[in-house]
Amino acid sequence: MCAYVKPDRVGAFPFPKSDPQVRKKGFSEVEQPYTKEEVMLEADRCLRCGNPVCIDACPVQMDVRGMCDAVAAGDLETAFHRIRETNVLVGVTARCCPQLQGLCESACVMRWQGQPISIGMIQRYVADWERNESKQPEPEMENETGKRVAVIGAGPAGLAAAELLRRYGHAVTVYEELQTPGGTAWYGIPDYHLPKDVLLYEVERIKGQGVEMRTGIKVGKDITLTQLLSDGSDVILVTTGSRDVTKLDTPGINLKGVYDGYAFLEDVYVNGVTEYLKHPAYDLGKEILVIGGGDSALDAARTALRLTGGNVTIIYRRTENEMPADPIMVDETKEEGVQFKFLTDPDSYNGPDGKLASVTMSTMTLGAPDATGRRSPEAVPGQDFEMRCDSVLLAVGRGPDSFLQMQSGLKMGKKNSIVVDDHYQTSMAGVFAAGDVTTGETLVVKAMGHGREAAQRVHEYLMKLEEKHVSLYEMYYSQKLTEDSYQGMLFDREEKLPPP
Repeated sequence: MCAYVKPDRVGAFPFPKSDPQVRKKGFSEVEQPYTKEEVMLEADRCLRCGNPVCIDACPVQMDVRGMCDAVAAGDLETAFHRIRETNVLVGVTARCCPQLQGLCESACVMRWQGQPISIGMIQRYVADWERNESKQPEPEMENETGKRVAVIGAGPAGLAAAELLRRYGHAVTVYEELQTPGGTAWYGIPDYHLPKDVLLYEVERIKGQGVEMRTGIKVGKDITLTQLLSDGSDVILVTTGSRDVTKLDTPGINLKGVYDGYAFLEDVYVNGVTEYLKHPAYDLGKEILVIGGGDSALDAARTALRLTGGNVTIIYRRTENEMPADPIMVDETKEEGVQFKFLTDPDSYNGPDGKLASVTMSTMTLGAPDATGRRSPEAVPGQDFEMRCDSVLLAVGRGPDSFLQMQSGLKMGKKNSIVVDDHYQTSMAGVFAAGDVTTGETLVVKAMGHGREAAQRVHEYLMKLEEKHVSLYEMYYSQKLTEDSYQGMLFDREEKLPPP
């Protein structure tokens, strides 16, 4: 078990982490839980704002305020039910959300005093308490409707959508091509970040609500959309996620030793690290380069470090300030000894007899902003240099999984994404789509939010409801958030005012 590094104080920074010199030799979880005393103290820092912007910043509108209110009082049961109402993967998102990057902790008004509430750590404590100590009943379900929905893809978007549709009383069957549900959360997020027993527990809870999951079935190959509709499904919701990696044409990219970083992560984690270690599929050597600046690039680097104990360097063509990766993960990666080389980009992969031996790198500078507003990297003439290496892992971005739309003829947009209208309907009657397959790669919790929104539209379509009818969440918000948490803020506690 990893050594525990005690935080100097409770709060978002610093938070408990295992010793980097120990953790980099294995796959146990990096971030460590609060004690009960710590979590209650941290929750009590919450101001119980009358206008909880933290909830608005959450893609699944999780009742952050209600959770903190209950945890501060030591009422973990109430805390769990408040966050479980709209978040079907409470333990997963507690660990996988970059809360400080435009989400709940970023919106927390306590940041004006230097540190937002450590919402993710509080949420994790509540989720782990329920899983390990006191299993709670599921949210209430509505009466059976007789309608049947097929959800294609058991990733975060599909799981969130399936659970909400089931709660509305529809029969739901999820089709997943892999043997284990979870999508990217299963095969793309390392165990040291998300222990897989957490995900599996929450998947089993969804099954327990009556959602049928059929794994090992690739829709578009083993069965078509038309067959699903003719075999009893009233509606299909496609949530197949991101899978198509960005294609590069750098000279030498097909040399042995240049690997797809996303495929590498999937191969290591899809059947469990223990199984992978019995039959390793990659000979990475000791000098490893990882190309990319996102979370997946960091995960590829940290996984390679754990598997080899070698020298791992992340190559990124912009500066650290422009990296899209979660800054907390960047810090953890540095703590473990992974090196970073910025303003650097591969120009060619070199090696005799078809085997990678080195990479010729271009030195970059930041030029004018591109279409997204980010400054475009440009090569500096005459400043190329060579880096010797045994292997390279490429993690420079993924687009939507294009297989199903190409097979079925669904209308496609940018990067072969599925085109949907404002109601999440595709070009095929009775077929809806949501999540990364429509937007491109995004966060787990954002995909879940997208899936829930699509599920709401599917429910309205099936039941022929007005577009503005009250959803389950709106009903919960008005009854629980306003009545319970707000009244508690006004009358049960000493007044706390937000900073000016």
